[in-house]
Amino acid sequence: MKPSNLYTELLNAPKNAPVFLSQKFELDFLVKAYTFGLFPWTSKPITWWCPDPRCVLFPNEIYIQKSMKRFLNRYTIKLDTNFNSLIKLCGKNREKTWISEDFIQIYTELFEKNIAHSLEIYDENELIGGIYGLIIGKVFFGESMVSLKPNVSKIALIKLCEFLKPYDFIIDCQVYNPHLEFMGAKNISRAKFLTLLQQKVCQNTDFNSFKNIIKY
Repeated sequence: MKPSNLYTELLNAPKNAPVFLSQKFELDFLVKAYTFGLFPWTSKPITWWCPDPRCVLFPNEIYIQKSMKRFLNRYTIKLDTNFNSLIKLCGKNREKTWISEDFIQIYTELFEKNIAHSLEIYDENELIGGIYGLIIGKVFFGESMVSLKPNVSKIALIKLCEFLKPYDFIIDCQVYNPHLEFMGAKNISRAKFLTLLQQKVCQNTDFNSFKNIIKY
């Protein structure tokens, strides 16, 4: 099927239900799926989603409370230094999680291929939170955040926007929640998202290494 035809098919896909199911992860298919607006949400079987509306965050629209500013430099921010520990922490910190061992394995492989990335937050040498996702073109596909101390997930999102803002990225937040809306994310129609996605995934990131965009 031609890419344009697949986008058309997705416009008519279920709004709040899986588009299809699969039994196992395949690395190449997983990456391609993201470029078409699909993402996996559960395993055994793997459910693939393309919700309507879609929650997105434009880095220049991030909302920073005045009370948050005193927290922004309290902890150490690192990029791509401990991806595996962060994704495991994201899974462990939830009673019900889709981040199974299969998820951890496949996303760690994506990290090794420089497709998946992590923003980690440390208190001294202790990993206390962060966010991970995929970078394809000028899109950061956010997968999960975790926070072991107050405000750490907010710091992670603020710092991610700070780093990506100069490069004209969008952040795919996938599904709405009040926390994301409070931070500046908003719902857009699936049609608008897929149109924007087709443009953004084909653009160069404009940086050589995600890890090196941080200003220490």
